[in-house]
Amino acid sequence: MKIALYSKFPTAEGKAFIAEVIRFLKEEGATTHEVLGTPTDRQELSAFRPDFLFSIGGDGTFIDAANIVGSSNIPILGINTGRIGFLTNINRQNFKEAYKYLKTNDYQLEKRILLHVESDDEKEFPAHFALNDISVHPSGESINAIQVWADGEKVNTYWGDGVIVTTPTGSTAYSLSCGGPILVPTAEVIVITPIASHSLTVRPIVLPANCKIKLKVESRSHEFVLAMDSHRITISDSTTLTITKESFTIQTIRLPNADFYSVIREKLLWGLDKRNNSN
Repeated sequence: MKIALYSKFPTAEGKAFIAEVIRFLKEEGATTHEVLGTPTDRQELSAFRPDFLFSIGGDGTFIDAANIVGSSNIPILGINTGRIGFLTNINRQNFKEAYKYLKTNDYQLEKRILLHVESDDEKEFPAHFALNDISVHPSGESINAIQVWADGEKVNTYWGDGVIVTTPTGSTAYSLSCGGPILVPTAEVIVITPIASHSLTVRPIVLPANCKIKLKVESRSHEFVLAMDSHRITISDSTTLTITKESFTIQTIRLPNADFYSVIREKLLWGLDKRNNSN
């Protein structure tokens, strides 16, 4: 088995853990290759042809690993050394058990949809795609309004601090903190969530994943900030953005006894009620 490993800015403790992972994999007969986060990562992965890529860190590391993998269909396994870790539900204690599931093919592949953005002025964006979300924010003064269309039909004009267009994967991230719904990661939908809406009548809306969303920002400063996951760029408000589902997906690995509902119960304390533990 061939395993690529990616970690972002590891601490001394993190480096020790990576060394432990590599040592274990070699003892198991696997061939390993460390991806260092350089511009040549995709070429290196293409030449190495790994069976899996292990992302070691938090959710931010996993998102960066997804950008490295791109459209190659290399499955990603997240090993959590960060904090909450929705995308990285394997930890330091059970990664050896997780590898044994891989060896026996006792796992499932989950396809995660991505978001793609284009502009009417052919602007270059800081990332190839977004795994979690694409959002618009003020640049200096507050945004006046964001006009939104879906498949050519007017959805709404949002007055507030911006909007988030999120994938099911990103539904437990920024969108959730702004009142968006929790979505099952494999759902074929996207959500538009307002940020600090000035109107109490405005709520998040769920749309089919294959719809084409257009955003037009009106701002007193005549510019706004576009965020694609953790990447940001300042854009003129004369620009119209078009957001669609990306043409390819990212494959993640789901191991036995690691279903989505158990993850949100554990990470979010979702549905916490002492009556559920009465027995």
